[in-house]
Amino acid sequence: MIILGITDTVCQDNAAAVLVDGELVAMVEEERLNRIKHAPRMVPQKAIQWCLDQAKCKLEDVDVVAIGFDHPNTVLLDNLCTKVKRLLKGQPNLRNAREEYAYWKRHRYYLAQLDPYLKARDKVMFVRHHLAHAASSFFLSPFEEANIVSLDGSGGQDAGLVGVGRGTEIEVVQHVPRETSWGELYERFTGALGFKPHSDEGKVMGLAAYGDPEGKVFDFIHMSNGTEFPHYDREGFLKALKEVKPREKGKSPIDGYHEHIAARLQHSLERVVGRMTEVLHRRTGYTDLCMAGGTALNCSMNGKLLTLPHVKRIFVQPAAADCGTALGAAVYAHVRLTGERPKTRFKHLYWGPQFSDDEIEPVLRQAKVPYRKVERIGAEAAKLLVENKIVGWFQGRMEVGPRALGARSIVANPTDPRMKDAVNNNVKFREPWRPFAPSILAEHMEEYFGTKHPSPFMILAFQAREEVKPKIPAALHVDGTGRPQSVERETNPRYWELIDEFRKLTGVPVVLNTSFNVAGQPIVCTPKDALGTFYICGLDALAIGDFIVEKGTKSA
Repeated sequence: MIILGITDTVCQDNAAAVLVDGELVAMVEEERLNRIKHAPRMVPQKAIQWCLDQAKCKLEDVDVVAIGFDHPNTVLLDNLCTKVKRLLKGQPNLRNAREEYAYWKRHRYYLAQLDPYLKARDKVMFVRHHLAHAASSFFLSPFEEANIVSLDGSGGQDAGLVGVGRGTEIEVVQHVPRETSWGELYERFTGALGFKPHSDEGKVMGLAAYGDPEGKVFDFIHMSNGTEFPHYDREGFLKALKEVKPREKGKSPIDGYHEHIAARLQHSLERVVGRMTEVLHRRTGYTDLCMAGGTALNCSMNGKLLTLPHVKRIFVQPAAADCGTALGAAVYAHVRLTGERPKTRFKHLYWGPQFSDDEIEPVLRQAKVPYRKVERIGAEAAKLLVENKIVGWFQGRMEVGPRALGARSIVANPTDPRMKDAVNNNVKFREPWRPFAPSILAEHMEEYFGTKHPSPFMILAFQAREEVKPKIPAALHVDGTGRPQSVERETNPRYWELIDEFRKLTGVPVVLNTSFNVAGQPIVCTPKDALGTFYICGLDALAIGDFIVEKGTKSA
């Protein structure tokens, strides 16, 4: 059975995925192929075609086209009915009603652009947005039973879901209404702080570590008594937004005022989601937790959740934003049609395009760049890192999701504290407070971060042990935390070799890792993308396939 999963075009991060007989064969975001950041509200045409090519099939061979969004007519009707009920209750909000209608009218317009892929209507399955998110996490997790939380800005009828997964079933305990969207709350404060909503939330998360929340959540948030899920007063939320003093555009570093608001925002989100998991635990007794939705990309929150007494293990679907609903829709369709969970478990994220040396070398020649071929790319790159060279690392199949995991990465020496500013200022062109991540040999996780919990996706934040903090200052945040990627040899042997060779030279089994892109651009996908980025920023070297490119050197 071939199942093609796609995002709805109203989504902000469009993507496609394909399952063949329960095995994930391919997945890629449209932005990686069309080079438009997030590819918002675009038909994932290139992603669909690439996935079909990887499955060696044509569109007519597909058995099911699963869309990670509600059927537009149903959603439009439901939401308009909700608005009418409010009007009848004497709570007129005509502006919101008009905005709601316009939103779903656009949705139907965007959906019409998918018509070429939906000709066989009997093959199409619409999957409620947050059910797709939940399916992408629970059904691909190692857990047979788990609590589930999915949150984002808004997805179809809802802005989230809290539920329970058991075997091949997901029980929805409660849908989170769009009027009290926790993802929207974080997005709107991101905008109020002078950043770009639905893009710069990670900046705010990083900024929060510099502020003090004073142990308080926002006054408009109602935490409940532990038996109900938290909610907030929308009028109070909007009032608080208006009270935020605007940040001067481009001002850096930000003053303490904005840092404290970011800290209060982050603390509030952590407390709210922590309470959600507590309520679920009281209902089920389960200590395993699955997370999805864009809010699940908040690695600081995820790390705090893992410290709670009722959370023993956590699985965060690493492509957790809207792109993950393509995967989730396909997975949900497979479970419904076969009664079985997919064969694939998310042990890695390397489901995107790859390029052989035979494909890479002609690009290097055509570009007339100096390069040399080496026998052991990991060992050569490690030597460059020891020399404090900043290296673009382009190897194997591309990662899915927003975090580079050793396929399309920029790597540097974590032992030199100057590397943080060097990479931020000269390579990434981004704010100086932005942290980087440590990629660490999995066998050294407990030694450096005091945990044996798997962290292969750079989506959980942990406190580094005091004795190792001086060893990797460039890869830790100002509060001593890191969002490590534990690298397994069998999962990514080339990246593991790079880190291990660096360990042999320095005694440190860690490299600084960040995504191979500059601010405002998607992560590089092709050799041409890699070369283009290499030559417009302060990278010193490029390790691409078995080739090393260095600026200012001659071909060998």
